Amino acid sequence: MTQLQWTHPRDIRQRLEKRWAKGDLLRACARPEDTFPLRLALKKPTAAQLLEDFDAARRWAHAWQQAECPALELEWQTTQHRQLGRNSVPVAAIVPSLDAALRHLHRRDDARAYQALVADITRHCPALADWCQRKPLKVLELKDKWPALLAILEWMQANPRPELYIRQLEIPGVHTKLIEGNRGLLAELLDPVLPAHAIDPSAVGARQFEQRYGFRRRPSRLRLRLLDSAQRIAGLDDIELPCEQFAALDVPVSRVYIVENDVTALAFPSTPAAMVIFGQGYGIGRQLAGAQWLKDKEVYYWGDIDTHGFRILSQLREALPHSRSLLMDAATLKAHCHLWGSEPRPHTGPLAHLTAAEDETYRMLGTLKPGCHLRLEQEQIKYSAL
Repeated sequence: MTQLQWTHPRDIRQRLEKRWAKGDLLRACARPEDTFPLRLALKKPTAAQLLEDFDAARRWAHAWQQAECPALELEWQTTQHRQLGRNSVPVAAIVPSLDAALRHLHRRDDARAYQALVADITRHCPALADWCQRKPLKVLELKDKWPALLAILEWMQANPRPELYIRQLEIPGVHTKLIEGNRGLLAELLDPVLPAHAIDPSAVGARQFEQRYGFRRRPSRLRLRLLDSAQRIAGLDDIELPCEQFAALDVPVSRVYIVENDVTALAFPSTPAAMVIFGQGYGIGRQLAGAQWLKDKEVYYWGDIDTHGFRILSQLREALPHSRSLLMDAATLKAHCHLWGSEPRPHTGPLAHLTAAEDETYRMLGTLKPGCHLRLEQEQIKYSAL
């Protein structure tokens, strides 16, 4: 069985394939002399294994003699054994050059294509030389897209922070869907190409692509219902509007409810001088942060009684510290025990902005029923409780 551990000719190809898959062989195109000649040591029979199974070892060495590896050179070692006499075994495969490695893998055409692409990319954008060296396989993968990508990069260099929607761009040969579908990739390319003043470093990730590079973003929107018929706006009580306009809203309400379930918000009872906002999960605190007029109102949040409901409440308080929870207490949880469910992916960390009673209920979710975190969805709470 030991012969299975010895290095065979096919193993050398696998080693070189791994180097290709890591991009090492394409990186070597820049300075092949730093890598080649490349010596790949072989795992060969030990002296004890030669004694134990000399025929197998001889067949192994013969396989190397017969192996058709014209791109490789073998390094042999001759030993004198007291019982077996003089024997020669291969100890290393030498890959003399980068071209030899590429020929062995049938990758010479790919390497030529990579070098041609790098030459073209760096001619247009010299600052991408390091990126091409770090991600050579990506350079090849995108070979059909580079004309459009380079056109985008050159346009952005000429028009930093354009303050346009992406769909407004008119770049010859470029469909804006290419930009919208490749935000992460374009961020990697734009960062080294654009000057520092054209990049907002506080905006990170594909979701903040527009803010990072100065594009206009589709405005975040809020939906609300005015619960007092006397406060309707042009006869309307169900309104959706951009968050920026909501921040400037001037409605004489004294109480604001934030409710996660849409139907619950639609069925919310008429209430003097009040409105209900249709919640949007984790985004709600960020969306309301600019509405300074809310700081003078009574604000109530009603979400699911589960770990994520309390986490959203905690985040909301970062923007509106005075907000209070509604029907998210231990009594409501226990009164609906027949409707308890199990939360599949609970949040288990501490929450900094809960009251003592809320924190107790939050912790209770993981202790009332061993082996799971309880969940009571908002829509399961009987409407009369409201």
